[in-house]
Amino acid sequence: MSQRAAKSKTRKTPNPLFEKWISEWLKEATEKGLEVRHGYQRALTSLRKCPLPFKSGKECLILKFFGPKLCAKLDKQLEQHNQLEQHADEGITADISKNTQIVNVLQPSTSNQNQNSIISLTSNDYPKNNHTVVEKEKIVLWPNEFTVILLIDTGESSSLRKTNVDKVISELSTLNVTFEMRRLSVGDFAWICRDRSGRELMLPYILERKRLDDLSGSIQDGRFHEQKFRLKQCGLENKIYLVENEKKYHGLPISHLQQALANTEVIDGFTIVRTDNNLESMKYIANFSNILTNMFKDKTLTTHIDEVDSGYGNSSNIVKLISFKTFSSGSAKNKNMTVRDMLIRQLLQIRGLSVHKAFAIVEQYPSPKLLINAFRKSGNPLLLSNISYGIPIKTVGPAISKTLFQIYSANDNRV
Repeated sequence: MSQRAAKSKTRKTPNPLFEKWISEWLKEATEKGLEVRHGYQRALTSLRKCPLPFKSGKECLILKFFGPKLCAKLDKQLEQHNQLEQHADEGITADISKNTQIVNVLQPSTSNQNQNSIISLTSNDYPKNNHTVVEKEKIVLWPNEFTVILLIDTGESSSLRKTNVDKVISELSTLNVTFEMRRLSVGDFAWICRDRSGRELMLPYILERKRLDDLSGSIQDGRFHEQKFRLKQCGLENKIYLVENEKKYHGLPISHLQQALANTEVIDGFTIVRTDNNLESMKYIANFSNILTNMFKDKTLTTHIDEVDSGYGNSSNIVKLISFKTFSSGSAKNKNMTVRDMLIRQLLQIRGLSVHKAFAIVEQYPSPKLLINAFRKSGNPLLLSNISYGIPIKTVGPAISKTLFQIYSANDNRV
């Protein structure tokens, strides 16, 4: 049975029912002055830090401050809930509303993980890969015969001073993280599974790391939207945006950054994580690497799943993933793109023109030639201003329409 998200407007959370019940128990214990209230408070905080959905209370044992008694209590409450929700789907997964309007800002989890705990997921928890992606090479990684490895983008390291690179490597080594440096076409950190023969598959998670000044600069020069666009195209379902606070920050007003992160969370579907410094970031990444190891170690990973007879055993333990090569080709800046993709990339270079506005415009005018001809035929600078997008419904607006009219109507003789 599925955890059902409460209909009231709350922050987006992967485990809404567990949070709700623990909050209720905390309130009751606080009113009665019971010592157990402190345990509930710590467990609730730990649960809110974790971006992963859990199928049962027992699986929460992987989190700090969750003991057998609390997990058993959650399972009992869940069983009662499921009896009242007979129409719900089988398997306990988080039902996350795409229309939620409140930002979920996750804090880093630095707890030591129970290496014997296993997070088992249903097929609905795994990414829905783009069906147009066809892997030429058939790769199969068998359970417990591969290693989860953190990949650190060499572009990320080259943008830092040498001392900071050494610091990152030293911190990850101290935290016993298996990692290697590799050029990533998008993102700063990703995870692969590799067996002894060297075959590799990408896990469906990618992390983009920004300091506040980096975030401000990327918004100002247009890289922010372009990077998010390429992250969406990379073939990895779960996108994490990690933002490091800084004691000395000079850039756009913090309120502007908060709004940009809110849009990234609510509209783009990214997970937002905040840390106070580089060390907290590394602890978060190390903790997440441990979670991924426990999550996938008992699964069969493959690029191909035969719908009739996979021959790999229980289909619920089979996960379809993409290769590193497919990931790189899908998100590279210089990949072969359609005319539509090229137009989107052009539009994203314009200040104030978001990914969502760009997609709305391209839905009606999927090529530069069509856009130019439409402007030329109408002669109307406000042609695009009423194109709508999003929930709640917004429009492209007159300012963007006038800007595009100036750009594309001036190029009509060249098409």
